[in-house]
Amino acid sequence: MAERKEIVITVESRDETGKEAATRLRHTGRIPAVVYGGDKAPLSISVDNETIRNLLKSKAGENTLFLLKLKGTKQEREAMIKEIQTDPLTREFLHIDFIRVTRGQTLNVMMPIVLTGDCVGIRNGGIVDFSTRELSLEILPKDMIDNITVDISELDIGHLVTVADLESMLPESGKFLDDPKRVVAKVEIPRAALAEEEAEEEEGIEGEEDLETSEQAEPEVIHGKGKDEAAGDD
Repeated sequence: MAERKEIVITVESRDETGKEAATRLRHTGRIPAVVYGGDKAPLSISVDNETIRNLLKSKAGENTLFLLKLKGTKQEREAMIKEIQTDPLTREFLHIDFIRVTRGQTLNVMMPIVLTGDCVGIRNGGIVDFSTRELSLEILPKDMIDNITVDISELDIGHLVTVADLESMLPESGKFLDDPKRVVAKVEIPRAALAEEEAEEEEGIEGEEDLETSEQAEPEVIHGKGKDEAAGDD
């Protein structure tokens, strides 16, 4: 595995708390935040908005490991983002929770899934149902990966990929926390084509039933009166 380039994020301590203080802080281009974990007390800090946006553009996104450095001190600690609160309308960052990373202690992260390859099932008229785009993963910091890349080139119609199929792709310390039978992606016939196929099958069955009914029906026989019967009627 390639050695990761260390990312350093400088933060500032903050004494003021509350909604008004947080609003004033955001107006200056900084985000209120807290650092948790590592057998130490939580620390209230602020971080530059643009720095976080650039961090999230990296391949690992929220799973990026970095060195959190407190401005004006020698304090620094490896950390990662635990949770980001955003405004549902403006999508502006409201608050960030960081977690201190302790070497040798596993992390629980949501790992994104990436599909690659020229899927044979699509060439045969199918579509890919990408139902699980991220999985819960337990892993050591030293083994952290950016994503799980799945090659679906050989996936044909009716084939699927489950969590169990991806376990061999993990580093030694990695372990999925999701159900091994959970479906990640599958190739299926488009619903419109499936409905048309079912309709044709139903028409075929109805046609066979009509033909069978026609063959089983006996013609009605009308018996006319014979000459003797006619004479007796006179």
